[in-house]
Amino acid sequence: MSEVEEKNLEISQEELDKLPKDTVHCFPASKTQIIKRRIITLIIAALDAGAAGYLIAGGTDPGPMLWCVFGAILLICAIVFIHTFVIAKYRVAMDYKNNEVALRYMFSKITIPFDSFDARDGEADRATQMLKNSTLGANMAHVDYLILDNVYEEVCYQTSSKDLSSQEDFDLLAKEAKAVAAVYKAKEKYDALKTDEEDEKALASGDESVSLVKDALNEEKKEKEEELKEAIEKAKEADAVEEGSEEIKEAAEEAVSEENSEEK
Repeated sequence: MSEVEEKNLEISQEELDKLPKDTVHCFPASKTQIIKRRIITLIIAALDAGAAGYLIAGGTDPGPMLWCVFGAILLICAIVFIHTFVIAKYRVAMDYKNNEVALRYMFSKITIPFDSFDARDGEADRATQMLKNSTLGANMAHVDYLILDNVYEEVCYQTSSKDLSSQEDFDLLAKEAKAVAAVYKAKEKYDALKTDEEDEKALASGDESVSLVKDALNEEKKEKEEELKEAIEKAKEADAVEEGSEEIKEAAEEAVSEENSEEK
């Protein structure tokens, strides 16, 4: 990363001063959603308890497995019912005291530090989009979506205007979340870091390729040198054989000459 890029990614104190200080902005869940969950859980819990009471009144022992099922249903209903009171306080909160975003998701509290936080517009899932584009969804109310993301994790979270108590709350949350993301620049820093890592890997891969090419050339050079040595040795052996043959030939000729002279 260049010095100019690092300077551009620095958090400006002037921009930080524009954000709220030492406060928590809570955005509660939709009242309609809360009431529906409470009614559904109460009905299911009542039916579950009624079924268990009916079996007890009839003197029937359903067995431990069925008792476990009754107990699990009752426990889930209790958890969902209690959770409605939690999200009535806030579904999402911008915590400017601890510099983090807090949200209630799947019966747990999730926090995202501002320096890891990014916010952007989201969209409905495919099923909702198909329904909205059909004749059945022609009169569906417009819904806005907002993605709350921890850039250093693989999971991001989405909330919508129908999840919060009002459209005004959703608009304010989107405005604040995007303002925090713009000041802390977590997404830009993450992208720059990822680019640097990819460049380092590419450079390392390039160095490795150059090394492999050099090794291959050196190996080829060694093979050629060995072949040349073998050729020289073979040539020397051939010369030695020729010299030996000439000596033998000369000795034979001398022997023949001596025999001829003796005969004379």
